[in-house]
Amino acid sequence: MIPILAGINLDIQMALLFIAILGLVWAYFLFTHRRGNLIANRFLAVLISVLAAFLLRRTANIEEGSFSLYLYFVSHGFIFLIGPSIFFHITYLIGEKASLVRLIKHFTAAILAIVLMTILFFLRDRIDKIEDHTVLKITSIIFISLQVIHLLGYLIYSGKLVTSYAKKCESYYSTLSRINLRWVKQLLWTTSILGAAIFGMHVLIISGGYYEINNTVDFLFLLLISIIIASIVYKSWRQPEIVSGLYEETGKYKNSPLSDADSNELKEKLEHLLVQEKAYLTQELNLNQLAELIGTQSYLLSQLLNEKYGENFFNFINGHRINFAMQKIQEGHLSSRTLEAIAYESGFNSKSTFNRAFKKKVGCSPKEFYKSVKAQSINENGY
Repeated sequence: MIPILAGINLDIQMALLFIAILGLVWAYFLFTHRRGNLIANRFLAVLISVLAAFLLRRTANIEEGSFSLYLYFVSHGFIFLIGPSIFFHITYLIGEKASLVRLIKHFTAAILAIVLMTILFFLRDRIDKIEDHTVLKITSIIFISLQVIHLLGYLIYSGKLVTSYAKKCESYYSTLSRINLRWVKQLLWTTSILGAAIFGMHVLIISGGYYEINNTVDFLFLLLISIIIASIVYKSWRQPEIVSGLYEETGKYKNSPLSDADSNELKEKLEHLLVQEKAYLTQELNLNQLAELIGTQSYLLSQLLNEKYGENFFNFINGHRINFAMQKIQEGHLSSRTLEAIAYESGFNSKSTFNRAFKKKVGCSPKEFYKSVKAQSINENGY
């Protein structure tokens, strides 16, 4: 029986074990919770479970043939779960989606790594008999390098996603959106620190310095993981909007100077501006600009959109843009123009943004919508 944290106080090991169990319980709650963004919660549950597994493998005692030994092996593949879990948690939390094929592609590396480590677990006796350690060392360095590159790549990718979302949030006011933005920024910074710690540990392992100070490094690494798990649980518990999508609207506008009469007047001005002047066709239109056009303050316009239309600025404007694009497609403009041209004409600043917004509102891509319109025309006219 070989204790992983030999030399570490038993009370500390029990505290770490408690955090691991707490993380697993909270991950179970996130995975089974039926409110809020269900898919985003489940990816967060995967992240917490992986972190809890690192604590369990380091606080348990390893016996030959035990589950703890298997967990120690297979957890090396779990690192490949961290990056995709963070990325897709953020993706779904900010309102975007991913197909099953895309999810499988992103988690393929993790699946292969876990399968590989499982095979190595069963072949461990044969591996121990290999006298030439050069091949093993080179293989380990390659595997460790892939772990680091994979994690850092996803952290960078997630950072770009958060930056893009932050720019969108500047264009409209939404309390839940601001809460989500703060959360994903904190999560990204926290996991970036974790990534830096993993990178540092692997550098020490490759250089050989790890084995001279392994207890100290292990303790600091486990402490960091414990803090991350505890902070996620605490933040989720204190701010239920993150996992439940809840935001108490009662009293949100109780001190607002916007009366019913003023609200109706602003609504008339807004609809005139949109219907007659088609202000939504202006690219880079933001809440402040639209508020100025109808002669009011941005927070009052935000209140109007929430109360009268039940939408935030971003979805409200994109909805009008999509309706405009659908009309152009139905009128046969695609016979002389491209979808990209119609996207720009409709007020979108990129084809990808147009495609995402169109599919979110209509339920199909612009191309699919065009094909359905064309098919309907053939059925009605016979050509």
